Amino acid sequence: MFECGKCKHQTSPLVGTIFEGTHLPLVKWFQALDLFLLEGGISALRLSKVIRVAYKTAWSMLHKIRHAVGEFDARELLSGDVKVNSDQYGRNPSRCQVSHPYASAVVAGCTVKDSGEPERVKIRLVPHKRGGEKRANRHDLNTFINGHVDVCTSEVQLFPQAFRLYAPLRRVVREAWESLKSTYGALGLKHLQAYLNEYTGRRRLRLQGGRPGAAETMRQKLLRMCVAIPAIPYRRLIARQPNQPLAAAA
Repeated sequence: MFECGKCKHQTSPLVGTIFEGTHLPLVKWFQALDLFLLEGGISALRLSKVIRVAYKTAWSMLHKIRHAVGEFDARELLSGDVKVNSDQYGRNPSRCQVSHPYASAVVAGCTVKDSGEPERVKIRLVPHKRGGEKRANRHDLNTFINGHVDVCTSEVQLFPQAFRLYAPLRRVVREAWESLKSTYGALGLKHLQAYLNEYTGRRRLRLQGGRPGAAETMRQKLLRMCVAIPAIPYRRLIARQPNQPLAAAA
């Protein structure tokens, strides 16, 4: 706590970060950040047991971290060689059923390495399109591009048709579904965008961790996100609408 010698106003270095107002020791937050970076993430139930806090506290901590990751990522647009798919989250391509009642339409975009593999990835839910064969249309794809791609510095290729998607990017969406399903089970629409932000944000941090000393860099970058973004108020968190406009979904 800092205090002005003249006016006696007091402030904390935690103001404006996800740690503002916390009553927990920061060491528990740092433990949570480390566990958040596990390949599959960590559920609130497991986190509550590992760091010995109430389930509600663990749930709130993880959502504050997710919010910081999503907001930080939204500040950086995709640029360069960019591919954009009209895809579905929650659809199992190995099953031949005609209807997929829990599949949600998404727009997925990525920058591409020289090898053709996705590098930075963004996955955004499309409002009011869930179940059956509902998919994003060209208007949805253009909305995604306007909100998440630097069109002045990018060469963008669209894949609006289900039978002709950019396969490496489609694989990332499937991996996101498998990972989130494995860690969290079934996820409702209310917070699904936050979990997708978590997956793509963690994927980016872990990809950047492939060089010597990268584990420390990965943690430092996550911490930088958490001190750059104010905590989402609990009331706003529990009142979050499941289908925000596509451009504002991050």
